[in-house]
Amino acid sequence: MDNPPTRIMRLVQAGAIDEALKSDSLWYCVGCQTCTSRCPQNMEIAGTMDTLRSMAIEKGIVSEDRSKKLVMAFHNAFLNNIRKHGRLHELSLVNSYKIRTKTFTQDASSGVRMIMQGKINPLHNIGGKGSVKGKEQIEKIFEASGKNSHHAVPKRHPVKKEFTPRAPFSIKPGMTVGYYPGCSLSGTALEYDVSVRKMCSLLGIDLQEIKDWNCCGATSAHATNHKLALLLPARNQALADDQGFDYVLAPCAACQNRQVTTRKSLLESPELRAEVRAITGIDPSCRAEFIGVTQLLEAMNPEEFKKRVIKPLEKLNLACYYGCLLVRPMDAMAYDDQENPMKMEAVVSAIGAKPVEWAFKIECCGAGLTLAQQSMVEDLTHNIAKNAAANGAEAFVVACPLCHANLDMRQENMIKRYGDVKPMPVYYISELVAIACGADPAEVAVGKHFVPALDMVRNGCLKSE
Repeated sequence: MDNPPTRIMRLVQAGAIDEALKSDSLWYCVGCQTCTSRCPQNMEIAGTMDTLRSMAIEKGIVSEDRSKKLVMAFHNAFLNNIRKHGRLHELSLVNSYKIRTKTFTQDASSGVRMIMQGKINPLHNIGGKGSVKGKEQIEKIFEASGKNSHHAVPKRHPVKKEFTPRAPFSIKPGMTVGYYPGCSLSGTALEYDVSVRKMCSLLGIDLQEIKDWNCCGATSAHATNHKLALLLPARNQALADDQGFDYVLAPCAACQNRQVTTRKSLLESPELRAEVRAITGIDPSCRAEFIGVTQLLEAMNPEEFKKRVIKPLEKLNLACYYGCLLVRPMDAMAYDDQENPMKMEAVVSAIGAKPVEWAFKIECCGAGLTLAQQSMVEDLTHNIAKNAAANGAEAFVVACPLCHANLDMRQENMIKRYGDVKPMPVYYISELVAIACGADPAEVAVGKHFVPALDMVRNGCLKSE
């Protein structure tokens, strides 16, 4: 970064807005919220970076740095795809990005492998399959996002930040829980979807997908247009409320984060609720709570969960990797400590495995910039993998498809580049829970990972078998 976040804030305070807008660092920022969560003055630094980026786009300030062009090409390709389909068609996104950037050979071998595995379907776009039916509402959302935002930004003052977790939810076998798979789980993160559904089946939980859900906007919306980043998830909130869900499982950390923060904004803003009602015809009651996989598991009675674990994974030493968005922002997520979360470790211990103590569990992996900033992702994941291995971890466990992609798909190139770490499988938390509850590892698509992962979990079950 030419101007790190602290310097960006000083430039804004000094009125040097143009210099801030021209900063290349705006295009390296991944929105991990580390700066905001640790700011002793309680400033919304990540939000300021997003706003400056949006202003730079509006003013047409073009950096000569190639990173800016690659990042903007990705965001434009992503949002154009959502505007057209309502959901992300990943192959279409990648093709559009490659045409814009002329990076035709990047990830070609990985793409072929995912097509062979069924993670990417070249016929997915034919006949509108996988697209949202209410496309006119999606178009209204994009049109509304071009107008001034009515959502007031609260004043912030220096505060001492203390984590106070909200009480766990209560979910019992036999209950119906809404399901928001998000775009990745029908494509490149197919194994996450397979394992989540199997896990819930084994736990006696009935998943019911939200009808006609749309993409939450993910990184690209919040990085370029604050209002769009609210209205896209707000439509999902309205649909979930209208369909009568109390809880909605959102396995993707980014999806859940966007939904949770948007729900908070809806509760605080009558104007935002009125705009969503005008677009969708539904008055969002904010009845539905969007929860992650670990929250779902925490919400079950511990004894009920324990009795369903029939094949404990007693030989696995695992690094629980939370990434950025499972616990941030602290006041909205209110789930686990944002510096040293431990609730994923509790699940890992409950299924018989051993969570290791390590220092990089909340460090960013590069998030949604995996295409536009591949070398940066490799730098970040190398630091993460090196620390995990140094502390005795044999594999990672994650609860986010972006984290999985960066740690798993990028691992081979990262190892070639640095040469000082060994391959480490990367498991979704739902895969391990499903296996511990009796599923065969192949049944939950563990064999579809880039880093071979089948043998380790099979061996981890041998002691109890």
